Amino acid sequence: MVPGVIVDAVVEEPYGAHPSFVQGYYDRDNDFYVKWENIGRTEEGMKAYLDEWVYGLEGRKEYVEKLGRSVRERLAPEPFPSPAVNYGLYR
Repeated sequence: MVPGVIVDAVVEEPYGAHPSFVQGYYDRDNDFYVKWENIGRTEEGMKAYLDEWVYGLEGRKEYVEKLGRSVRERLAPEPFPSPAVNYGLYR
């Protein structure tokens, strides 16, 4: 939770936390983190990644399109609603 006095704006950006997750919207992209093991080992690997996924794209919309439907479908969370909670009666 972030205190309101610190927030200047809130932006809704689909997959804005990718490859991390946003609870209830999409899961963590574990396949990406496995690939990252090799990508981040060398300067060349890092440069190639940045050129393809950061500098080579017009914006976040293009990033999401490049991820592809299959990745977005794989990351879609299964419904897992929380059960009701009985807090009891404090006496």
